[in-house]
Amino acid sequence: MSEQLIIRLGSRAGDTVSWLVWQSHNNEIIASGEIANADELPELAQRLGNRPVVALVPASDVVLKQVNLPTRPTRQILQALPYMLEDEQAEDIDQLWLALGELTQQEGQYQQQVAVVKRTRMDDWLSWLQQAGFKVVKMLPDALLLPDSPQPACIELNGQWLIKQGPWQASAVDSSWWPQYLALAALPNIASYSPWPADIMQSQQNMEPELPLALLARQLQQVDFTLLQGPYAPKRQTNKYWQQWRSTAALAALCFGVYLLVQGFAIWQLDKQLTQVQQQSLARYQQAFPGETVVNLSRQVEQKLAMVGMGNESANFLTLLTALQRQLAEVGDINIDSLRFDAERTELRFSANAGGFQNFERLKTALESAGYLIEQGALSNDGARVQGTVVMRSRA
Repeated sequence: MSEQLIIRLGSRAGDTVSWLVWQSHNNEIIASGEIANADELPELAQRLGNRPVVALVPASDVVLKQVNLPTRPTRQILQALPYMLEDEQAEDIDQLWLALGELTQQEGQYQQQVAVVKRTRMDDWLSWLQQAGFKVVKMLPDALLLPDSPQPACIELNGQWLIKQGPWQASAVDSSWWPQYLALAALPNIASYSPWPADIMQSQQNMEPELPLALLARQLQQVDFTLLQGPYAPKRQTNKYWQQWRSTAALAALCFGVYLLVQGFAIWQLDKQLTQVQQQSLARYQQAFPGETVVNLSRQVEQKLAMVGMGNESANFLTLLTALQRQLAEVGDINIDSLRFDAERTELRFSANAGGFQNFERLKTALESAGYLIEQGALSNDGARVQGTVVMRSRA
């Protein structure tokens, strides 16, 4: 949504509140107005509350400072910032909120921009808006949004003159104190976006008069700073679509759990079948060679084959095949699609499909741990299964 609701609050709940509906993509005013005090915010929310809110607060309540740091800021240095400013504050430092602005560097000296405001004032501003039903996305001192210009810029708003003298030097002065402030500041020239009081002698440049909140709204995209940091940062809104689909997601999770149970049961059955095959092989060997003690069935079968002249080729094939069969049973959920033995290279090449890439990785690791050289070809995902080829060789 390109529309924003800009609300300029006062220092107290009884102060006048100004508002502006601003369309940012074409810098257009949709609506604007004032309400008598913060008590009327709920009524304003009923009319305009479906827009993100940028809250502007009086710059007279926010002190902008630049703190020189000994080195590039670390977490420990930033945590010590309040104590660096403690001697400059009239209030207890624990009663103040410090929001961090931009970090700058001049001639090797790091400077951290800091905004200081009373925590009670922050709590009041947020409570007025949140209790009214507004969603506040940003909060910053109003005068900070005045345009950057070679000379100080000012504008009058709700009985105060806002003035900005630099990127991080802004304040607000009650209209009754404005002449005294100018006399003390001794500014050589000033750009005014409001009609200049005839009784104030000051070198000034009259800019094109403009609605104050509209002038400030134009600078929103150029100022990234917000007072809403740390514990004051906006909370993430719960996704309403997630609320609607939460039961569906829970059902999907349940189905996935059942699927895992079924797969686990299938693996248990395969392991049981493998054990039965091994027992049958052992029984047949003992039947063929009664009285012989079986220590290593695969090795003893190789020896028998060699004795009857089947040679090393068949023995090597059986050795590789037996080792592969054993590791397949331990890895689980991997099926052999084709098998080929190369007698000259003494290698067993097979293609297989598995439930995931990790099954191939576990099989490779298990075979290498068993003393075999493994070359794994490219793996591809074919629907719910992963296809791949593996070459297996004996180290000897």
